[in-house]
Amino acid sequence: MDLKTILNYQKKDAELIRLERELNNNENKKAYTQMISVVKDAQNRSNSLEKQAGELLSIYQNLKKTYEDNIKSANVVIGRKLETASISDLDTIEEIASNIVNNLSILEKKLLQEAEKVNAVLVDFDQTRKRYNLARDKYTKHKELFDEESKKLEPAIAEKTKEIKKLEAGIDPVILAKYKQRRQDNIFPVLVPCVDKACGGCRMELPYANLSTLKTKGVLECEHCRRIIYNND
Repeated sequence: MDLKTILNYQKKDAELIRLERELNNNENKKAYTQMISVVKDAQNRSNSLEKQAGELLSIYQNLKKTYEDNIKSANVVIGRKLETASISDLDTIEEIASNIVNNLSILEKKLLQEAEKVNAVLVDFDQTRKRYNLARDKYTKHKELFDEESKKLEPAIAEKTKEIKKLEAGIDPVILAKYKQRRQDNIFPVLVPCVDKACGGCRMELPYANLSTLKTKGVLECEHCRRIIYNND
């Protein structure tokens, strides 16, 4: 293994990681990413409120129709001539009138309750719309700022990526595959020196047999942290 090449590769990869983290940890990126969630939540809430408003409106309209039907029935009863009615008819009329009055009272309360629910939904919808508009404006602002800042870093990232790709041609494919796998698993640095008979990454002391293998082959995979240890002598 060409140790010098792979170590140079790792050095440039570390510089690339630093640039990528700088871009990913950008405050404007965090802000506009957060606004995406707020906008989605507001959209979902608006859709839910729209459905709820439709259901409440349907209930309100049905109650209103029932209320109006009872008013008509009441008018029919009120319009009957009582002078010629028998005692039995009067009792029946009184019972019907009493039921209508009770129904109207109940319906009136239900109408008021549903009207309050509709108003509450409308208020909630208005507040959600304001949150959506505010989040959308913030998203646009921070996205534009991030795009401006990312333009300054992207050329450096592209150049560093190009340098790294060029170095890959001189690295053992097996070692390179292991390196990339550990890089993907957030193990970095991947290659570390042997320091005082221990792994230079996790500091675990190496058994004598492993030290012997390291001296013979020049590299060794740490059994604890999976880093690739190289002989620094």
